[in-house]
Amino acid sequence: MAAPARFIREVPTSAIAPISVVQERHPIVIVLGMDGTGTALCSRVLSALGVRMTDRAADSAFRPAKRNGAADHWERPEIADFHHRILDLFNPKHGHPSDGFALPVAWRGDARVVDIRREMTAFVGKRVGADLFGFMEQCTARLMPIWHQIANELRLTPKVIYCLRNPAHVARALQDRDGLPLELVEYRWFAYTLDAFRHTKTDICTIEYDSWFDDYGANLKKLQRFLNLPEDPPEFENRAISMTIEAERRIRQPALGEASKPLIRSVYKLAQRAEVDPAAREQLQSIATQFLSFQQLHAAGRDSSEDAAAARDASIREVPAFPYCISPASFWQPEHILPSAWYQHAPFAFWITEALRPEIFVELGTHHGFSYLVFCQAVQRVGTMTKCYAVDTWKGDTHAGFYDEDVFAKLNDIHEPRYSGFSRLVRSTFDEALPHFGDGTIDLLHIDGRHGYEDVAHDFESWLPKLSDRAVVLFHDINVRERGFGVWQFWADLQSRYPCFEFTHGHGLGVVQVGSTARQPLRPLFESGPEDKAAIAEIYAQLGRLRESEIRLAAITEHAQQSDIRAAEALAELERQKAVYAETIEQRAEAAQRQERELAHIRRQLGDLRDAVTLAEREAQERVDAEAAIRAEMADAIQAARGRSEQVEMLKSELDHARQVGLAALQALAASIVGTVYREPRLGWRHALRRLLGVAGDT
Repeated sequence: MAAPARFIREVPTSAIAPISVVQERHPIVIVLGMDGTGTALCSRVLSALGVRMTDRAADSAFRPAKRNGAADHWERPEIADFHHRILDLFNPKHGHPSDGFALPVAWRGDARVVDIRREMTAFVGKRVGADLFGFMEQCTARLMPIWHQIANELRLTPKVIYCLRNPAHVARALQDRDGLPLELVEYRWFAYTLDAFRHTKTDICTIEYDSWFDDYGANLKKLQRFLNLPEDPPEFENRAISMTIEAERRIRQPALGEASKPLIRSVYKLAQRAEVDPAAREQLQSIATQFLSFQQLHAAGRDSSEDAAAARDASIREVPAFPYCISPASFWQPEHILPSAWYQHAPFAFWITEALRPEIFVELGTHHGFSYLVFCQAVQRVGTMTKCYAVDTWKGDTHAGFYDEDVFAKLNDIHEPRYSGFSRLVRSTFDEALPHFGDGTIDLLHIDGRHGYEDVAHDFESWLPKLSDRAVVLFHDINVRERGFGVWQFWADLQSRYPCFEFTHGHGLGVVQVGSTARQPLRPLFESGPEDKAAIAEIYAQLGRLRESEIRLAAITEHAQQSDIRAAEALAELERQKAVYAETIEQRAEAAQRQERELAHIRRQLGDLRDAVTLAEREAQERVDAEAAIRAEMADAIQAARGRSEQVEMLKSELDHARQVGLAALQALAASIVGTVYREPRLGWRHALRRLLGVAGDT
């Protein structure tokens, strides 16, 4: 809804105050509860505790309660007028006792509602001050979205106090006061309670009516904590509260009985726990959302002819038939999600199992097993002694397709641990399984095998003798008219033979009362008029679509969670790899530093080595040069020695020759001198050499 231009001009972007200086939210006390639940009593106590619940004089806070809780003087007339003006826009008969209409989807965006809301905002804005401002008005629960808008505009924090009382006791009180039928009052309590919890987004303080008379001090402390009030009120206030409760006690009726409808009893139990149990409050809001869909569907179908019919039937029945065909079981969640075209019929399967309570249930054609497991879950949760049998070959057919052993294995893995105590999976054709069931023993039969006309007709006629006198038969796919499906044709034949009920959603589900005796809970299903049947069908269509959406959302959520898990694992792996990489980088940096140090050391060693090599090369060169010089000198010496050797040899030769000459001369001399022989002294070779070379020396 677009904001009014005046409001846009009042809050230009440039004028928004910084967060640090935004005005703190102020509480506003809102008391919810329908007639007979103790709203007036609670308002009087709140007034005594200092909450300004009315603009009347203070002494009016202690007026004695009117009979049966009627306390119109505690409702602020201005707020009641605002509420009635809004409700009159959409249904002038909204104050009728049987009123249960739903407001249009976009009712808050209606320009007339916006104008009234502005008046309400101005009214409350003038009265909110330093003390606690509060109010109680019967229609508030239905219009809580408006009050949330007002609270946001005025920066208020709604402090919602919900007055709760057993719906059966409320019905008895209003029957005595206004003459209303008990069932009608219970239905009004049901609708009011769901509105209260559906629209309230903040914390709720629940005050049970009967608890005032057991220990009202506990309620006082509870309210004081919830509203941040002083824990010890003045003595005169305590006396006034005590007097108020005693006055209420004198007109209080005895608490007798419980609500007649299981769903209403369940909602009451959930409402008792909603204050401390988030799961209970969430379940209440879920039921409220679904019930709103039913109300909107019901409102969309109302016209003048319906009003006329309702007037004609008023003497017969004051409440619609659909509450008889819905129970808490209709809101159960399937526990086992397998591929199926049967998701939208799970709510009805839960309900009919609870309503019929069959002794034997047989399903012909199970495939993945979603529908069969839904029935098994219902049997287990209801706690009946039902025996369940699923008959299928688990090989497939032309309509379902052919498949391998994995389909049966997966179903069997779910089935055996949970349901084998009362259920069996029978691997057989339908005809082969027939002899194993006695005639007149099956109370609930679900036929979902081959879908040709001849096939479904054969299945029904062959199993008909096995059905009991209260038997119900379900046919799936009665609204499929392609791919050779003929269930819709056989369904048309059955409607002339038996009481039938038809659901067209979820490919269609036909319900046939084959037995001659229908159980009482099933009679409204088959015996109600066209309007009620349409309402029941729409209710379960909405429930079915919601359940299918939840299943698919759960699958998407699970897939998203798995994706998140995989992403988290990938992120963790990435972080691990980053850590490893960082560690590797650090190690490599350290290794590089070590290598750099080693390289520097090697470089120094190489430098030293180069210097040593250079020195060695120089020294080697010097040695080479020295060796070359030595070689040259040696060569010269050798050459000189060789020259001297030649001289020596020549001298030796000359010496030998001279010796020979000398010897010859001596011999000749000796020969000339007879008797005298001369011998030359031996001088040795060294001496001779010295003499030869001219070397002087001593002998």
